[in-house]
Amino acid sequence: MASIRVRSRADGGITHVVLWREDGRQPTESFDSPTQAEAFKLLIEANGGRKPEGWIRGHGFVDPSAAALVADAPILFREWAPRVINSRTGVESRTRADYMRDVAAWMYPTFGDANVRVNDEIDSEAVRLWVNNLERSTYPKGKDAEGNTKYRRLSPKTVRNLHGLLSSILQAAVDHDPQIRTRNPCVGINLPRVDDEIEDEQCFLTPDEVALLISCFSRRTDQLAATIAYGTAVRYGELTALQPQDLVRLGTRPAVRVQRAWKRRDDGTYYMGAPKSKKSRRTLTITPTVVDALDELGQGKGKKALLLVDDAGNRLHYSSFGDRWERAVKKATALGLDKDPTPHDLRHSAVAALIAAGTPLPAIQRRLGHESIQTTVDTYGHLLPDIDDAMLAAVEATLSGIGTPQLRLLIS
Repeated sequence: MASIRVRSRADGGITHVVLWREDGRQPTESFDSPTQAEAFKLLIEANGGRKPEGWIRGHGFVDPSAAALVADAPILFREWAPRVINSRTGVESRTRADYMRDVAAWMYPTFGDANVRVNDEIDSEAVRLWVNNLERSTYPKGKDAEGNTKYRRLSPKTVRNLHGLLSSILQAAVDHDPQIRTRNPCVGINLPRVDDEIEDEQCFLTPDEVALLISCFSRRTDQLAATIAYGTAVRYGELTALQPQDLVRLGTRPAVRVQRAWKRRDDGTYYMGAPKSKKSRRTLTITPTVVDALDELGQGKGKKALLLVDDAGNRLHYSSFGDRWERAVKKATALGLDKDPTPHDLRHSAVAALIAAGTPLPAIQRRLGHESIQTTVDTYGHLLPDIDDAMLAAVEATLSGIGTPQLRLLIS
């Protein structure tokens, strides 16, 4: 039996998709009209659950000679990639837009005019050269205190993510019915190791350096924002979405609820939505200093007002805070700071302090709102040697008899 599903398109329109089972696979055909979809569904069922003879997917009924031409028509990568990305289900519109941005920036210059049908036009050698070029590529990353654009190399993780996106696009051509190409050239390509990340990808500030940086802000509200960011380790989009009503109690202890975050639409505008993932919705216990900062920001505001706003009372844009951050860093540098942190590095620095205090990684995972402990390990696992030293010291203390009975060999 065939079925019809209604799906929303990226352009806001509606597509009626006919699905059926044939030879162990599930082909589909899309129609703009529900009447056309219903007619094609009846054709499938009348033909014993198989596609009618002479029907070419995406083109309809054609004569045999025309069918051969349609089946061999070139499919350019710049035409195929949007089809694959826009057909994905379970993907937020912003994520879909990010995929398209990455495809346009990093793939079209190399593969945009290649015919996806022809294996030799996108082969393993081309993919290897492309990966090598990505490892040498840079992208703009903010501005320095003088207003000059700063550039940073693509990290190994970003290179791997881009390779994975390209692989999924080409694998869709291999899996397509009818098959568009016979192999995926991304399979078997050696990729840079994630643990080869350059050291300046993350900047860890000591508690004294955090205090110095906070003192270098000229605005009191910026000092309070940085205090809360470090004291809670929340993301910037979560920080700037906090409201007075989010200051609560967890049992007898003060806490802050993280239940919303600023998110960006496809057109670049922002809206208030749920945090990054299910585990990002969390309640965090906080220190008296953070409580005082939240209280000070909330003075005279309604319970649903934003704690952090710009001069016009609107959402505090990252670039506005970032400009003042750069000025504070420049001032701190003149006072002895020898690092170049970003606002997000307050989150990293908070984790470093927690790890130095012996906080278990699962507890840190929950505080950060990571969906998986693997994310926490991959991001901060290299900070664990200090914990290893403490464990080794405990083992040595046991073996040497310090604080515990010395081990004895019992001979029966």
